[in-house]
Amino acid sequence: MEPVSVKAIMFGPRGILFVKNPRDDLELPGGRPEAGEGLEAALVREVSEECGLDITTTSYLGSRSCEIIPGRRVLLVFFLCEFTGQGLTLSEEHSAYEWIDVATEKPENLPSFYWEFCQNLDCVRVRRLHAAADISQQTAATYPLQTGESDRQRLQIMSSIYDPATKDFLRRYLPTEGRILEVGSGHGQIACWMATGSPRSTVMGLDICPNQIDLATSAAQQLGLTNLTFRVGDAIRFPDALRSEGAFDLITCRFTLLHINERTEAIQALLTQLSPSGTLVMEEPSLASLFSVPAVAGFEQANALMMAYGWINGIDYDCVEDIWSIVTGLDVNVKEARFSQPTVWRKEHKEVVYLSFQQFRPQLIKRGLIDDERAETIAQSLAREFMDDTVISGGLRTLQIAISPRGERP
Repeated sequence: MEPVSVKAIMFGPRGILFVKNPRDDLELPGGRPEAGEGLEAALVREVSEECGLDITTTSYLGSRSCEIIPGRRVLLVFFLCEFTGQGLTLSEEHSAYEWIDVATEKPENLPSFYWEFCQNLDCVRVRRLHAAADISQQTAATYPLQTGESDRQRLQIMSSIYDPATKDFLRRYLPTEGRILEVGSGHGQIACWMATGSPRSTVMGLDICPNQIDLATSAAQQLGLTNLTFRVGDAIRFPDALRSEGAFDLITCRFTLLHINERTEAIQALLTQLSPSGTLVMEEPSLASLFSVPAVAGFEQANALMMAYGWINGIDYDCVEDIWSIVTGLDVNVKEARFSQPTVWRKEHKEVVYLSFQQFRPQLIKRGLIDDERAETIAQSLAREFMDDTVISGGLRTLQIAISPRGERP
């Protein structure tokens, strides 16, 4: 039986990490498992010993029987690894290291079996990165709201209005101990609350916008939450990116499916990430549910224009009926469903409508839905008439639904 050696493929800015062994050949970091040691554990240990780097995630890529030296074959098991570390420090086993771009010419002292495997991997990786970039660009082109620091005020008001009902619904599905994922985590308020409320669980927040993740990470650090991490990614369109890390006991998304039109595929993708007893909790709104008493023309016009912006981009912001239809057509168990609609009457809460319209405004003008003069008239109506103490508003009506898979898993 051939001996086994685990190998780490780690991408840096200049390529894949290779180390130089006593034969003066370049090889991937790694080595043989010790007695009773698992492959991933062996890889973590070997990379730490050889390079001073800490592996944070591993994804199995494949294995290959290779003739390392004439007459001696070893079964190489390859893992794609993410890592952290203050600096690369080699052990005495290796004399040098290089970051090698496998799209360039192969170094003479790099064995062909490493080169061929990494070249094939790099092609797949590049295709995935390009696909992710294309989708992110498409999303950015149609997503009308700002992100990061420039959207802090609006999101803080949204949290103040909608978090109480969200937490009330979520807390009954929050595991005492398990793995939790929030998709579309934004600035991280709900993820931080879940990590605080379930300290023995590990919580991950995922968002496609790096500046959202930066703010969320900062918030978690200020709270000292060691069981919470945030990552840039898209679990809806690229579910395989998380599947290798294990299933989740709770997945939640809020005001996320609202912005995409492939909602059936999105919900199915999230279901594949659940453990057999896991729960998917979704909360999505109907933009058409907004109203004010007494009626304010600028408020009604602003909402109608934002709805129209969605339609011309192929997205229906009145998505409650759509999501309910999708869920009831899937092989899932509906654990609970309810509607929630807060009352918005305080001035500091009503300001969210003005802020949202102002963020939509450039896109509305760009798409020819309104001219600048009319946009200013609506903005002034929101800032004056709608903010009057005699006006009360119904916030977004949301569908809160908890489902779990049943039957054969996808």
